Amino acid sequence: MVEVLILYYSRTGRTEALARAVAEGVGRVEGARARLVRVDYATVEDLVSCDAVAFGSPNYFGYMAGLLKHFFDLAWSVRGRVAGKPAAAFTSGGGSSSSALLSIERVMEAFRMVKVCDGVVSSGMPSEGDLEACRRLGEALARAAIGGVSSRG
Repeated sequence: MVEVLILYYSRTGRTEALARAVAEGVGRVEGARARLVRVDYATVEDLVSCDAVAFGSPNYFGYMAGLLKHFFDLAWSVRGRVAGKPAAAFTSGGGSSSSALLSIERVMEAFRMVKVCDGVVSSGMPSEGDLEACRRLGEALARAAIGGVSSRG
């Protein structure tokens, strides 16, 4: 069974709703399970040990949440151990800006993770379309992990 880590930060619940939808999408794929972890409770080992990862953040001033950036700073020392890992990102915010999503995707690229699908940008309260896009993102990550794009640890 492959594990898809959904690493996110949420203060208002919007990003958490998207994270739960990603988990639902992972659950649609036989042989895959989702693990939801708020970034402030995550360890670098969580990132190393999963088979694929989704990163979620609110859009704060056009950038990812500071706690997610701090996690990436801590994980920099293990970047070689996560290279090639399937990854994707999703963000939420009051406006339609994709800048927070792009900031996460730039870090994924610096860690040499493999972006498996387009990210999701949700504006305001997540719509059913946003939630379904996150479910598809979860499915894509699970299928990439099962397909062997990644190898554990």
